[in-house]
Amino acid sequence: MTNTKVNLERLFNDIKERELLNGTVLVAKKGEILYEGAFGDAELSTYRPLTSRSVFNLASVSKPITATAILFLVQEGKLNLDDAVQKWIPNLPYEGITIRHLLHHTSGLPDYLDLFEKYWDKTKIADNDDLLMYLTKYKPDRLFAPNERVEYSNTGYILLAIIVERVTNMGFSAFLQENIFKPLNMTCTQAIGVRKENIKIDDYAYGYVYDVYAGKYILADDFEESKMVTYLDGMLGDGGIQSTVRDLYLYERALSSGNLINDKLLQEAYKPAVTETETPFKYGFGWILEDDKEKGQIIWHSGGWPGYVTSLRRFINHDIVVIVLRNKEQDFDFDQHILLAIEQAAFDEPYELAEEKPPLERAQVISLDILKSLVGNYALTEHPDLIIHVFLENNRLFIKFPGSMKLELYAKTEKSFFIRGLSIDVDFTTEGSKELIRIVDDAEVRTAERQ
Repeated sequence: MTNTKVNLERLFNDIKERELLNGTVLVAKKGEILYEGAFGDAELSTYRPLTSRSVFNLASVSKPITATAILFLVQEGKLNLDDAVQKWIPNLPYEGITIRHLLHHTSGLPDYLDLFEKYWDKTKIADNDDLLMYLTKYKPDRLFAPNERVEYSNTGYILLAIIVERVTNMGFSAFLQENIFKPLNMTCTQAIGVRKENIKIDDYAYGYVYDVYAGKYILADDFEESKMVTYLDGMLGDGGIQSTVRDLYLYERALSSGNLINDKLLQEAYKPAVTETETPFKYGFGWILEDDKEKGQIIWHSGGWPGYVTSLRRFINHDIVVIVLRNKEQDFDFDQHILLAIEQAAFDEPYELAEEKPPLERAQVISLDILKSLVGNYALTEHPDLIIHVFLENNRLFIKFPGSMKLELYAKTEKSFFIRGLSIDVDFTTEGSKELIRIVDDAEVRTAERQ
């Protein structure tokens, strides 16, 4: 057994003994699987354990597969990266956007989550056609002109799925099954809304969130903040692919070998968008791109959806692949700590592992009058043009940072709040006549003043 295998076995034995992870893992190097395993429960109510073949909702790890579907059609000469989106979706009320913009997250399209929360009948399950109908009906303002900057867009990847359907006259799920999943022997993978289609998948890993008021884990469907897992279950392209660590590895191998998409297109897929303003992260076609001094080129994607956190990381220069799928909410920083330890072990580096998993925070119920007193617009001290909005919806307090979706604030005290799952504290305070918010994220502290 190689040193790397021994290192990984030792790490995962520790993880299992200390119950630090509820999920499945696969680590491979140069075409050899060095470790594949499962930890914890797939279904809490029956104590059914996870197995290495358990099926997870991939969340945004679906995006590389959606991008691959587009590249497949480009390779076959059925569309071009610089085709106008309106060529394939003529009724889209946004001009000047190309397929390349959608792939790169440079389209400027508004995200659909807020749109559906505001207008959708939550007793029904929405699908991609409903999104297109809503964009046409409500025409929410675009966030910026095409290619001005990179801003993550779930909307864009749903439109890519619709384009696949328009080009091929096939359903998106059927196209993926026929051209990617079946040829690669990904027998446990499908693009499907489990709730929308009301299906049961064998060895399915149900997604659990932490009820911060009751102090226990429950299905994401049963928690008020995460009800969208039901009414948005029919959306495909930005997420919605159900798969396993082994099937994802088969997909990754097909990409790395060039057997699925040719090298010329892959090279383009692994180049970051070039935009008018500097981007917060480098994004290719369905992949986040990094260059690390020690580990070389890293091509990866992560995903988050209530109850699920997923990660597919490819270390190109070393031909190392690390896949982790999780189905039980835990502290974000601790999650990153576990992923780092796995990578360090895969590289034969020393790693540190926490003795135990940190408990998730509990929330207090605060009077509505106090919550109302905190509502307002707060300008960041270092960037006064950037405004943080604090507001009430259905008697719940939310915060919205520039360029991101709203997040619920949970009370520790009347003036101190936390954002679940993100290791961010938000404290309301005063200095003289100034009313301030302090946002504490790891070691970084940002301040904003009420306007």
